[in-house]
Amino acid sequence: MIRYLLRRIAAVVLILWAVSSMTFFVTLKLGDPIATLLGPRASARDREHVRRYYGLDQPTVVQYGRYMGRLVRGDLGMSYRYRRPVASLIAERFPRTLLLAVMSIVLEVTVGVALGALAAARRKTKLDSAIMAGSFLTMSMPTFITGKLFLLFIAYYAGLFPIGGYGVTALDHVYHAILPASAIALLSAAYYARLTRNELVEILQSDYIRTARAKGLSEPVIVLRHALRNALLPIVTSLGLSFGALFTGAIVTEAIFAWPGIGRLAYESISGLDVPVIVGCVIFGSVGIQAGNLIADLAYAFLDPRIRHA
Repeated sequence: MIRYLLRRIAAVVLILWAVSSMTFFVTLKLGDPIATLLGPRASARDREHVRRYYGLDQPTVVQYGRYMGRLVRGDLGMSYRYRRPVASLIAERFPRTLLLAVMSIVLEVTVGVALGALAAARRKTKLDSAIMAGSFLTMSMPTFITGKLFLLFIAYYAGLFPIGGYGVTALDHVYHAILPASAIALLSAAYYARLTRNELVEILQSDYIRTARAKGLSEPVIVLRHALRNALLPIVTSLGLSFGALFTGAIVTEAIFAWPGIGRLAYESISGLDVPVIVGCVIFGSVGIQAGNLIADLAYAFLDPRIRHA
């Protein structure tokens, strides 16, 4: 297990170096961040002064060397727009994105797995067809459409939830997060429903399930106690990927619901060409995805004792 973890850590370091390097060179082609920061009325002297202050007047090789040197020390640089360290900006918004991610994961897994198990238990019935048709329709709707529909009908017309924002108290934060978390979870819940149903249909036809039926066990006990655990392996794989990706925040959803998380920070930074923040959000997202993959791999051994990491 220790050797496996060391290999994974080495691979993560290599991946982060590649991602940070590509992000650095791509952001150089996005445009002049100083011109965006100061506006069209700024004089050439002011632009040159600010460019020199941030070290953007240096050759690309020198900028890259300083950039990688800061990353090795854990320094993500200074935001052009907020004039604050990027690490502090991400740390400030991380709890808000974490709340949204956890609520989304809980909703999509609970609803998706429950509907998938119900469809598998009632295979080739009208209920099975209705669940699969509903999941197909839901998967065809992108998040920016469902988010706006939720915002218009549930928040604006029905008035059941706030139109946007984060709230003040802890309970207020959760209340404000219900609608954007539901908008994010809707697409993934449909995916988990189809995945769970397909896995369970195959497992329910296996020999040990026939033996369980021959012993007189009820269908709910067979599905929940014997079949569902074996069907969780592909779900855990997808869950690790989605949880890591949600660390960066659903950029579109956070922008629609004015949720002040890392996704909205990335959206605002891309609009304003705030290169240090863009790079910081990309690196943070990469770390989250790698952590999610590692957690998913380690969960395999718990769900299936036959799997061992050496």
